[in-house]
Amino acid sequence: MSLGDDVLFLSAAELGPRIRRREISPVELTEACLDRIARLDSKLNAFAFVMTDQAREAARTAEREIEAGRYRGPLHGIPWGAKDLLATQGTPTTWGARPCRSQRFDFDATVVRRLRQAGAVLLGKLAMVEFAGCCDSSLQGPGRNPWDTARWTGGSSSGAGAAVASGLVTFAIGTETWGSILCPSAFCGITGLRPTYGRVSRFGGMVGSWTFDKIGPLTRSAADCRLVLSVIAGTDPDDPSSSLEPVALGPRRRSPKGTRAALIPTDFAKTKGAEREVGARFDEALEALRGLGISVEEAKLPDLPVAEAASVLITAEALSTFERFYRDGTVRQLRDPYAPWQPEINRAMTGADLMKAWRVRHVVQEQMADFYGRWDVIVSPNFLSVAPPVDRDLYETLPYPDPVGAVGNACGLPAIALPCGFGKDHLPAGFQIIGAPWDEGLLCDLGEAYQRATTFHRERPPIA
Repeated sequence: MSLGDDVLFLSAAELGPRIRRREISPVELTEACLDRIARLDSKLNAFAFVMTDQAREAARTAEREIEAGRYRGPLHGIPWGAKDLLATQGTPTTWGARPCRSQRFDFDATVVRRLRQAGAVLLGKLAMVEFAGCCDSSLQGPGRNPWDTARWTGGSSSGAGAAVASGLVTFAIGTETWGSILCPSAFCGITGLRPTYGRVSRFGGMVGSWTFDKIGPLTRSAADCRLVLSVIAGTDPDDPSSSLEPVALGPRRRSPKGTRAALIPTDFAKTKGAEREVGARFDEALEALRGLGISVEEAKLPDLPVAEAASVLITAEALSTFERFYRDGTVRQLRDPYAPWQPEINRAMTGADLMKAWRVRHVVQEQMADFYGRWDVIVSPNFLSVAPPVDRDLYETLPYPDPVGAVGNACGLPAIALPCGFGKDHLPAGFQIIGAPWDEGLLCDLGEAYQRATTFHRERPPIA
């Protein structure tokens, strides 16, 4: 029996019980995904490498185990994709960059290993912006959006956003330094979760910015974010930055009523590049949140140059991480035209600049700890416009500031990205809810409540 496309757009939370009851076969589900990848991926550039044989074997193993009553949990038999900076034993891990096109590892990243142990079926490695940077450059070509293939998916987890939105995988694992989970979630109309810094082990992953990078899921729903995070989260002896903080996600446990949400005002009319249609969708999302009993009131973030400080620190850490590519000249193989000149551009950076940036970061972290004594969450637009054309300079098409993203990533705060309708040209718009450290459970609670009241997370792109 072949599965119809409707099944490929079910969430993990919906697929899991049906797989457990043997109403859906992991083998048939995997074959349907592989067939869909073969038909659609040339239009999207979502996959860097399809692991066909390994996926089929994993699906057969899952089916045998479930038939024998050895059910591993809610992700058993469910297909997923890994951003191509996560090590997978025996298959390429290119970091999205030409200098690394032949790179292989003889071990799995911790998140890959944990998902394999949970019985999830890895279909392949997902394309990404080279070295997880901030352009649309990629070894596989620009990420193309399933809602309009002339538009960008967002990045740097570009393939993850496209693959989930177009029904190629049920969920994906991406990473974020600043925006790389939330951006493709917004532009592709899916749900993504950026965990607290240290919540998920980064062992076996490319870490461009040691004190900023996080690993998290891109999914069809907030419920799926909870399921996936519950598997991949937790301390890891192989990653000294992973936290000992208990992982208390569980099922829904808190009503949204009485939640104190701080609204960071955005003037869409006066902000360059902001689109009023996205602003209107955000206003509608706020009304939906208020309808759930959430108190939404305006607030202000710390008045500090957080974006500038974060940029200094991220740049310094990235230059250290990728120093060998600058030294041996292979940086010139990158597609990003600015990459070869990055050391020269940043040569003026001094030790004093770094110390000032660290001081700003320390102060804002202290002030945000006080902030979350007064508020439970922050609500804010995700991006102020819909996905830009893929053939235009992204520095020009996305000119607006991102103060919430700067604070969130400088402080290592968790955030969930939720679709909230459509802007210009029927392209997805989204918003974000940012929580206090280690409070991913509340974010999932609020996201699930919002998605029970709306249907935007169930919309399918034209390519579907």
